[in-house]
Amino acid sequence: MHPRSIVCVILAATLAVPLPAQQPAPPAPKPAMPAEQPAAPAPKPAAPAAPLKLVVLQGEGAINNMRAKTATQPSVEVRDEKDKPVPGAEVVFQLPAAGPGGVFHGWMRTQTARTDAQGQAAASGLTPNDQAGRFNIKVTATLDNSTGSVVIGQSNAVRGGEGGRAVNGRSGWWKAVVALGAAGAVGGVVAATRNGQAAAAIPLTPITITPGPISVGSPR
Repeated sequence: MHPRSIVCVILAATLAVPLPAQQPAPPAPKPAMPAEQPAAPAPKPAAPAAPLKLVVLQGEGAINNMRAKTATQPSVEVRDEKDKPVPGAEVVFQLPAAGPGGVFHGWMRTQTARTDAQGQAAASGLTPNDQAGRFNIKVTATLDNSTGSVVIGQSNAVRGGEGGRAVNGRSGWWKAVVALGAAGAVGGVVAATRNGQAAAAIPLTPITITPGPISVGSPR
């Protein structure tokens, strides 16, 4: 047989042999699921802070002298829920922005102070303005998350203090008594004239008036 025929026979036999089927790749292993962790407990809400209590020591009902530019300095004591003094609390004294009121140290509307070992704090340098009338000083105390407030009522007047009020009241009472006495004397003269006794001298009994004590309470 011719060599070329032999080669053709070998090639034909090779092509007739079936190729092995390709095996599919094995599936990839599934990743292991992590173990379920227990849920963390929710944080407990913080207990609300107890409010602070403010007790007015000085300044309530005071009457400031506008003419002399003098005023009663407000002071308070800060206490906790057990009614014990609270040292180190921040205390803010706030004056009204308009109307009767005043300023601290010539220009400030607010002043901040710290309570001492007894829980007390006071403002300083308060002077009244030139508007008469009643006004409120708002006082707020803060320590950590606790807070409290109080209002101190005062008034501005031309003559401040209880002494000024007593003088004004006494003066008005004295004028009223004098007016009543004068009216009584004039009435006696007129009655005598009508009775035809104008020429006769009518003796007038002098009236002696002794002012008694006058008590003045706090402004309402």
